[in-house]
Amino acid sequence: MDSIFLTDHEQAYVSEARDFYAREARPHVLAMDREDKYPLDLLKQMGARRYLGVRFPEEYGGGGLDVMHEALINEETGAQAYPLACLRSVPHYCAHVIYYYGAEEQKRKWLPGINRVDLVTAECVTEPTGGSDAARMKTRAVRDGDHYVLEGTKRFQASGALADLFLVFAVTDPDVHPSKGISAFIVEKGDPNLIAMREFDTMGWRGLAIVSELIFDQVRVPAGNRIGEENQGFQYLMDTLNTERILVGSGLLGTARTCFEIAVRYSMEREAFHRPLKNFEAISFKTAEMETRLEAARLLRTKAARMLDLGRNVTKHAAMVKVFCAENAFWVANEALQIMGGIGYTTQADVERHFRDLRGGMVAAGTNEIMRLVTQREIYEEFSNAG
Repeated sequence: MDSIFLTDHEQAYVSEARDFYAREARPHVLAMDREDKYPLDLLKQMGARRYLGVRFPEEYGGGGLDVMHEALINEETGAQAYPLACLRSVPHYCAHVIYYYGAEEQKRKWLPGINRVDLVTAECVTEPTGGSDAARMKTRAVRDGDHYVLEGTKRFQASGALADLFLVFAVTDPDVHPSKGISAFIVEKGDPNLIAMREFDTMGWRGLAIVSELIFDQVRVPAGNRIGEENQGFQYLMDTLNTERILVGSGLLGTARTCFEIAVRYSMEREAFHRPLKNFEAISFKTAEMETRLEAARLLRTKAARMLDLGRNVTKHAAMVKVFCAENAFWVANEALQIMGGIGYTTQADVERHFRDLRGGMVAAGTNEIMRLVTQREIYEEFSNAG
């Protein structure tokens, strides 16, 4: 690859990742989709290569790089299968909170295991009665001596059915505005009152060990497992979401890129009316539009990742990345399937699998509607501050 927007090291990093995934990933991603099999062995290989926790220091098992590299590896992971990119990045979200807000003892206790996949992690935010409105969560954590007692239910936790650690956000002060009364905890598996139910059979995103209900029934958590200050968890979550949205957009972009490449090659090989499909403008104009949208999404993603690495406020740009990548990724997959016709609708073609996975991108990690809400809020705040 050759890009004026990436350094030589970044381009080499991408090439190395592509080679690794080309050798190792396909059997695992097919088993994820067809058998709903969690790819633990592949994740451990990725951890050994420091493809998890890319931006965190090597002393904690990370890659010692930055968000740009984190985004690039998620794009390459998503090029194999978006669910795999999800499993690669969920540990990052948990590690983010621990690294930036946890005590040194907590970092050394958990981060190396998370980044090496010795510890499987799940992020617990969404609840049955609330997803995007995280501030209104109902799960409670009540202090009881040197423990907290957790009571409530979470939903849609990737890796939740077999996680060793759960990053749980819960209300610790119900008498203040929700954004000022939430705390973050690491809950370790083993409590019999922590019940993970696995019921959902999803359209896409298979192999993620997603749980329909994660029940905390008077689960006792040591006070030492609270991350950061009490009642500051909502701020930690909002900070994490900026990186999460960039990484989600990157993974979706990778999957869409694969759909585009499949469709272009198919249009060059498949003939109709005695000539290749690419010779029909009804087809070739689709590929032109697909490439344009992918390039625009990639540039927006790259800008946001660079801004975050520079310490800039990326709330607006991260939201734009997520919504723009999600919508255009699904559009590209839909057009790729259309170019391929009937064969694209069969399980013989990877586009069918990617199409199902990409549809979820407009719902997870904040719906597209919420991303637009965040974006317009930031726009008006900028104009108001400018006078």
